[in-house]
Amino acid sequence: MTEPTPRLRITRRSGKVHVVAAPGATVDVEGGTFVNCDDGTVDVRALGSKVLEVRCPSGSDLTISTASGSIRIEGDAGSVKVITKSGALTIERATAVDARGASGRVEVGSCAGECHAVFVSSNVHIGEAARAVVATVSGNIEVGAVDDAEVKTVSGKVTIGARGGGQLVARAISGSVSVSVPVGSHPATRLKAVSGRVRCEPDPGHDGEIKVASVSGAISVTCR
Repeated sequence: MTEPTPRLRITRRSGKVHVVAAPGATVDVEGGTFVNCDDGTVDVRALGSKVLEVRCPSGSDLTISTASGSIRIEGDAGSVKVITKSGALTIERATAVDARGASGRVEVGSCAGECHAVFVSSNVHIGEAARAVVATVSGNIEVGAVDDAEVKTVSGKVTIGARGGGQLVARAISGSVSVSVPVGSHPATRLKAVSGRVRCEPDPGHDGEIKVASVSGAISVTCR
């Protein structure tokens, strides 16, 4: 019988957390302790100020809580949930992401499902995702390749690369919004800027929908 993929709950107050999800790995911890709980969860806690190093099998689900300090996840993780107050967050690959915090940089390489990031002050970069949901008060948001997206920011630049055929919604108070679509794509568009230039290269059609609203900042939809 195949062993179930573990679910890890990682907690530390401050300091670095480094997780490696690798094929064939077993749960191993340096700089902390772990306990196998009755519900199947592995409870990991840091000891002292050293980097908390965690190894786990590919596809492991991760729940990470910190007050401050960087979090780095390498390899192929399953569903990743992060709650942090401050510190850089880097996720190489995951099936789903739900990250929330106050400040810090967020970088996600690839997310097979929904990538959800809600931060007060942060630059957010997502390489690719099936769906991206991002909200910030301040900071730039960049999504490299996405099917569907919902992005909101008060102050910051927004850049989205659409794969084509999906629905993209972006709202900004102060900052430019740039969306690129594949050459030959003809999305339906609704673009509105109170103060700022609006530019749309592709002819309208039915290849998905793009809705962008900005109070102060330029809006552009271009072909790549």
